This record gives sequence, C-alpha cells and structure tokens, in this order.
Amino acid sequence: MLQRCTFGFYEVVCRLDLEHLYEHAKIQFSGSYPKKVYVSDREELSHALSDMRKECDDLALDHTSGLISHAEAQVLRKGEGYTYNELLSDLDTLRFSFSSELRKQLFFRINNGKEKHFQQDDLFGVKINTAFPSCQPEIRNAGNCYALEQNEASVFHSMRVLERGLGALAAKFGVDFSHTNWHNVIESVEKEIRKMNSSLGPDWKEQQKFCSQAATTLCF
Repeated sequence: MLQRCTFGFYEVVCRLDLEHLYEHAKIQFSGSYPKKVYVSDREELSHALSDMRKECDDLALDHTSGLISHAEAQVLRKGEGYTYNELLSDLDTLRFSFSSELRKQLFFRINNGKEKHFQQDDLFGVKINTAFPSCQPEIRNAGNCYALEQNEASVFHSMRVLERGLGALAAKFGVDFSHTNWHNVIESVEKEIRKMNSSLGPDWKEQQKFCSQAATTLCF
C-alpha cells in the first residue's frame, strides 16, 4: 500500500548518523583501554534506537530493525558495562545494514504541487464524502494516481465515483442501471426528470432543477 514516509525516512537517516555521539565515542575509545559509555550517552542512544526501530518497521527494513532490537538488548543487558568500543561497532553495523536494505527499496518522488492530492479522502469535498461514504477509497485512489502521474488510472477511479452518483440518480427515478452505456441511463433519467410536477410538493421546481443539473453534470 502506498504510504507517505518521507519524514520518517529523513528521521532515520539523521538519527542513525548520531555524528556527535559517534565522534565522542571515537575520542573515548582512543585510549589504551575500553571506556564505559557515560549514562547520558547510553540514554540518548537508547532513545534514538527505539525511534529508529519504529521507523525501520514502517519502512519494512526488517533486518536493520532486528539489529536495532539486538543493540537495544545489549545496551540494557550490559548497562554500565557497555563500552564505547561496542557503541562504535553497533553504529557501524546499523549504518551498513540500513544502507544495504535501502538499495533494495524503490521510492517515488511526487512532483511539487501534486503532493496535496496524495493519500486524501476529501478531494471532492466533504459533501461528497457525507452523501457517498463508499466513494472514499475510489477518491483516494484517483488522487494517488494523479499525484503519481498515472492519469488514465486517475480517470478510471474518478469514473467509478461518478458511477455511484449516476446509480443513485437512476435509483431515485426507477431507471434500469444495468445498461453498459451510460448514455442510455442518462437519457432515461432526463426523461423522468422532465415528468416531475407539482405532485412532488411545492418545491418540485427546485427538485427538478437540482436533478437536471446533476444529470447534466454527468453528460461530460
């Protein structure tokens, strides 16, 4: 399923780098013996690993997510015994795994101006959603296809939305909706609209005008 994951992806890259912590670890490890990781660095690392694991799960980077879980367990298990040597090793392993898994992923870039159509349920307005809630998946798909420049597919899903509107109009006037040609259905609906009269109540003209405009809209 298509997902908007740009921000999460950026967060993973930034948090995985942890440049200041990485450089700090190299300085601490430059001595003659492994130094234990300061409590503040361990806490920062634990928070970063937790956030990174969640994002990797969202991006389906299973191997990296598993390595992060292992690193989290190591930090927790060793506690004060966790050294900067181990921290450097874990970060290098995660970096390599992350970059390797990303090479197997395919990402799409949405052109500027079209991102507002991506993953939206209300592109046709709140009134449409309220009147035809079953149209929301088709509306979302129409917007997604348009954003990804799959214009023919966008038209297809848009037509599916119109089909529900035409079906509702046909049902209102008892018109057979089994025709494969919409033109026949629309003609039959318009014929019934012309028959509308005062028997429908004092606002029958307003009803007739509304239905006529709806039918005309379908005559694209």
